[in-house]
Amino acid sequence: MQCLNQHLGNIHHDAELRAQVTAWRDHGQLDEATVDERDAHKGRLCIFTDRGQEYGLILTRGTVLTSGDVFAREAEEGAVLISLLPQELMVLTLRNDLSVEDRLHWAVRVGHVLGNQHWPVAMVGEQICTPVAIDRAVMETVLKTHHVADYCTIHYEQRAWPSADGHHVWTTHHS
Repeated sequence: MQCLNQHLGNIHHDAELRAQVTAWRDHGQLDEATVDERDAHKGRLCIFTDRGQEYGLILTRGTVLTSGDVFAREAEEGAVLISLLPQELMVLTLRNDLSVEDRLHWAVRVGHVLGNQHWPVAMVGEQICTPVAIDRAVMETVLKTHHVADYCTIHYEQRAWPSADGHHVWTTHHS
């Protein structure tokens, strides 16, 4: 098993790397692997590429995988491109008819309620996101109990966590 520990960057943030990845793909020198989001925070993990190749991925402390990360292969020319498996997210959007003060109040309140449940929270634009970790109805009951559901809309999306689409993402993970 080869080890991957040289992070070359992310194709969503580096146009030159994106072009190089395209060239590697065209020449059959690119392996691609999909990683479950729950594993994206691990420092060491075993991954299998779409070609069935096994790699040991070694991340530096504090590094979190995101979709589009590229790692150099040690034994041969080319690289491994990482994608995160989309997961179901609960997406909360505060009502537009609230005053600025009320929107701030309820944004903090949502963060407090989700944090007390130890659910990861991400702010993407004006959306507050958290992974669906338990039954939707249970999650919604928690929000209703704290009256959060009265001040926002709730919908669900399949999305990688954290967002890799270039939007500003603020995240917190409670341990």
